[in-house]
Amino acid sequence: RKYFINQSRLYAQRYLYNYNEVQPVSQLVVQICDIKQSYTQYGGLRPYGVSFLIGGYDTKDGYQLYHTDPSGNYSGWFATAIGTNNLTASSVLKQVIYIYINTYIYIIEIILMF
Repeated sequence: RKYFINQSRLYAQRYLYNYNEVQPVSQLVVQICDIKQSYTQYGGLRPYGVSFLIGGYDTKDGYQLYHTDPSGNYSGWFATAIGTNNLTASSVLKQVIYIYINTYIYIIEIILMF
């Protein structure tokens, strides 16, 4: 876990130094997953048994949330949870987001009426 945090910091600092701009979140996620995936390729190497939720913001894509699994696969989410009670947490998130999105849609419709 600490290894990936340190590597993420290193990648982000290196990107900032080379390009003088903040590294896109999606690119950082790909770099982390490349490390995880490389440990599944060779015999004698034990894969990292760590999943991450990586959230961030960049000017191109706005707010982003990614879930990475130990094999190096990743996926983008609007909201998700991992861990012991992830099904319960995901259910609650789904309800809250549903209410939020419906409220947002209603506000937009009201604004468009005028």
